Amino acid sequence: MAENWRPPSRDEFREMEARNIPVVFPGILRQWPAFERWNPATGGVEHLKEIVGEPLVQAMVSSDGSTFFGDIRSHERVALPFREYLDMVLSPGEHNDHFYLAQVPIRVKDSTEKPPLASLESEISLPEFLDEDAVSNINLWMSSTSSRSSIHYDPYHNVLGVVTGQKKVTLWPPDAAPYLYPKPLYGEASNHSEVNFVEPDYQKYPRFRDASKHSRVLVVDAGSAVFIPEGWFHQVDSAALTIAVNFWWASKQSCAFDSPMDAYYLRRILVSLLDAEKVNKQQLPMQFTYIVLQRSMLGWNPHVDVEIDLDDVQGAEDLTVNSLSPLETKQLHVILSCVAVAVNNGNCEDDPIASVFLNTSPRSLRRIFLTMVTTFPRSLEALVLHALSPVAAELLTKQFEEMDSIASEASQAEFYKRFYSVFDDSSVAMAALLDRKEAFASKALDSVMEKFLGCKLH
Repeated sequence: MAENWRPPSRDEFREMEARNIPVVFPGILRQWPAFERWNPATGGVEHLKEIVGEPLVQAMVSSDGSTFFGDIRSHERVALPFREYLDMVLSPGEHNDHFYLAQVPIRVKDSTEKPPLASLESEISLPEFLDEDAVSNINLWMSSTSSRSSIHYDPYHNVLGVVTGQKKVTLWPPDAAPYLYPKPLYGEASNHSEVNFVEPDYQKYPRFRDASKHSRVLVVDAGSAVFIPEGWFHQVDSAALTIAVNFWWASKQSCAFDSPMDAYYLRRILVSLLDAEKVNKQQLPMQFTYIVLQRSMLGWNPHVDVEIDLDDVQGAEDLTVNSLSPLETKQLHVILSCVAVAVNNGNCEDDPIASVFLNTSPRSLRRIFLTMVTTFPRSLEALVLHALSPVAAELLTKQFEEMDSIASEASQAEFYKRFYSVFDDSSVAMAALLDRKEAFASKALDSVMEKFLGCKLH
């Protein structure tokens, strides 16, 4: 620990809390009486037996390894006197099962019952930067042998202090949830990951291959503590005979919940995640991702491409196939071919129309459409009414938005007038576009629900 290091003030910690980033506080528990008295090397286990005695505690028991998963079906819970658990700690070789004390209460705010380990509170102290009134729970965690927790998050802010032993904490930010496959929201262990991180099934959980890219690892030695913000996924490896104390309290954001506004907040959050998912390149087929990368590497800029003559709609009635560039002619041919297939109730493989929309500048796409207005009006009609996939409809409307942002209002009004002139009823065309856009959004929402909530709508 650096000689000039000091714990944060309460105001400084509030800033850390607001940033929602994990922080290690080296050596802040060294002044606790528990730091000396609970040390197993100097009789700490016997000391704990003397001051706590016989209260019952709940221990997690595993017979097939030292990894404890969040689902209670993966392990047994047994009630036993604390003294008996400590006896097992002193003679680990006499038991085949692995025992782990998790979240045993030392203090529970507003509880009328005395917590089982309340007598330990006299040998610890609240870190000065924490608000006494805000802390809701103080708990003991103890491993008789080395142990591992599953990947999970907690719905509280957490300061986890290691009194003896050592913990290695692997952390992921809340937005890494898609890589960790959280359990379904309706389950009892919904804050835990579905993935067995010890032996991951990459066929079932392919995104987990990239989980480590989003993680950070913090080692917390005896006498030190770590701030784990609410919602951060974490997996903890504990050395043998590690004893820890943690402090939980609700974040300001959590305190705003449980109100009539919850339903509104839920919709806002889902819309935000949905919007991000809709623009996520992974929503597109794999070959489109390659095209996006190509365009990025080549510095493709639709604004530069259209500045010259996007506003020049005059003379558009004279546009013919011969007016198009070779690439535009090729793109038009792809569109016409797929429209012909769609009209005959067929499907083009790999959605080439969507590929055209993705790989064509707004200027070129507008020239192609204006050519279709004058030369292939029925094909343009069939394209919108019958040939657009949900992905293609989403990309087409994005192209329209790009045109709107660059061209003048008058120019775009004239373009839309000509584009929709091929339809007997333009509202039917608009409805067809919206229906397919909503189908795309529905698939994106399915992806959001699966990635972040572990649920599927369809």
